[in-house]
Amino acid sequence: MTPTQIMTADAESAANRYGMLVEGWRSLYGAALDQSHFGSPKQLAEVTAQAYGIARTYLASEEAQIESDSAQYALEAQRVTLEQLGSKAQDELSDVAGEHLNALNDYLSHEIKVQIERDIAFLKHSLQTTFLNVRMASVANNLPLRTALMQYRIGNASELHFFFHDRRNQRWPSRRFIRGVWRQHLLSVYNETVLITLSDHGVDTAQISHPDPKSEYAGMMLSIDSNTELPTYAELKPVVFHPNSDALLGRAA
Repeated sequence: MTPTQIMTADAESAANRYGMLVEGWRSLYGAALDQSHFGSPKQLAEVTAQAYGIARTYLASEEAQIESDSAQYALEAQRVTLEQLGSKAQDELSDVAGEHLNALNDYLSHEIKVQIERDIAFLKHSLQTTFLNVRMASVANNLPLRTALMQYRIGNASELHFFFHDRRNQRWPSRRFIRGVWRQHLLSVYNETVLITLSDHGVDTAQISHPDPKSEYAGMMLSIDSNTELPTYAELKPVVFHPNSDALLGRAA
């Protein structure tokens, strides 16, 4: 497998882990509908606490996974680049690369935490909305609350879906969002470690490699120093180094 294919596989694994967290929240929602104190403030507080509880367990494991996986990609990027430079291999990241890796890891962790907050807020909102609809149906049709709830569940049998809304207000399943931020993170870890390693050795240009030789970006040069006519990494990142990109950086041939 190519490095970017491995990144894709690791991002899918991350998405699957978040998918299991989502399933946990769905189970909480389903169980809440069967409880005798459905819709009460006490129940909402209980479900919220349980949702955060399983999220904390997930997050503790996920942050350890972030550190482990990211370090592997950064060390591999440094190893390959040092080999291209004809320099001695190192078992540890340089200080600058290590500090930058920590910053990237913190950002990914923050993105995941923000999505967790969105999803738990949606879980709470869904419970409140369901109770309101059931209560209105109960009063309007002079039915016991449990009967109205049974009728509601029959007419609303689909499972709860958790989403991320982008800046264009398009909805993406939370699982897919997590895949995207993980894939972007791993690509950034690799490419930015390459740039740091080149810069540390006095090299001010890098070259894009791509598994598809017909790609318009294959062989493209970029500048590590912004005071040149070549495009910079920051300028190319939104277009070339997006979450699904297969473009990797290395020393210019």
